[in-house]
Amino acid sequence: MRSKSCLVFAIFMFIAIVQAEVFDITKLGAKPDGEISEALNGAWTKACAATEPSQLIVPKGRFLLNVVEFKGPCKAPIEVKIDGTLIGPEDPVVIPKGVQWITFSYVTGLTLSGSGMVDGVGAAMAWAINDPKSTAKKGSSLQYNLSFNFVKDSLITGITTKDSKNFHVNLMTCTNVTFDNFHISAPAESPNTDGIHIGWSKNITIKNSIIETGDDCVSIGDGCENLNIEGVKCGPGHGISVGSLGRNTGEKPVIGVYVKNCSFVETENGVRIKTWPDSQPGEVTEMHFEDLTMEKVNNPIIIEQEYCPHNECKKDTPSKVKVHNVYIKNVKGTSNTPEVVKLRCSKANNGCENVHISDINLTYDGPAGKAIQQCHNVNPVYEGELNPPGCAAA
Repeated sequence: MRSKSCLVFAIFMFIAIVQAEVFDITKLGAKPDGEISEALNGAWTKACAATEPSQLIVPKGRFLLNVVEFKGPCKAPIEVKIDGTLIGPEDPVVIPKGVQWITFSYVTGLTLSGSGMVDGVGAAMAWAINDPKSTAKKGSSLQYNLSFNFVKDSLITGITTKDSKNFHVNLMTCTNVTFDNFHISAPAESPNTDGIHIGWSKNITIKNSIIETGDDCVSIGDGCENLNIEGVKCGPGHGISVGSLGRNTGEKPVIGVYVKNCSFVETENGVRIKTWPDSQPGEVTEMHFEDLTMEKVNNPIIIEQEYCPHNECKKDTPSKVKVHNVYIKNVKGTSNTPEVVKLRCSKANNGCENVHISDINLTYDGPAGKAIQQCHNVNPVYEGELNPPGCAAA
């Protein structure tokens, strides 16, 4: 539901863009197939200092980019319009350690738009660094394609992010940011290439977008509140994940995640909540997963409170992350495993509480038996049509 304030902001941004002063990087020294960091920095400095709305343009063409940070605060709204293709350095060592490839920081009223692409060329060298058999430079930091830090009241639309070395998009401490008609592209075998990771952020919307990647399509860290994901096609990838949570001291609750009208095609998971055993205290509440379609998904619906990759934890000690107020409604499609709903909740905190499941139609057609729902330390409230039937009291 779009609030009145959001509508007013959208109208304001439209008027601002129509009246914008234009800074074209090709008129500031950038040349096709050339490295454009200096031209981009120069254009941003002028745009950020402008007292009226402005537009920074990367026109059609191929441009090399080592690293850039678009840092505010700025004096007026800015549209960064990318119609060309930005190519990152093949060797991650070219970018200083701890620095990301393309970063937006402390900006309010940003529009990042266009028909272009940011290509992190992760396949060239970066992805092999995670392979123990690789001779690639160990200890190299792997960069995100797009980082947003302390960004407010902003829109990202139209562009494509391709083959990031690490996460495609990382949002930290952002407020009122919308991704609309956004495309993420990487092969299923690309390691750790989460589509959009969100941490410590509020009022984030991801809609009408396609996310094809090698890890979580959307991953949600602690401190997030009121996230809306609607009309997203996920696959390949690991699905939409809340967590993992509970590994670190001082994690903040995740409150209000709304996933609606999304499809998952040949993903490892559909919607997932994952917390560590032997964890720090935490909380996940007001999870709403509704009107979802699964096609050949390994785990369509899963709560996993013994998330322990590489045996890096003590599974015999239960997770202290409280999971409650979870609503799963109108989920249909096909699963690659018979356990189409897996609710593996912690023995602590009285298990998962107030879990509602209604109108489920998930089928499995394989040699491992009939489709079932699996419940540990949880007594779901069931409503509507259920295929397969709900769990007996756990």
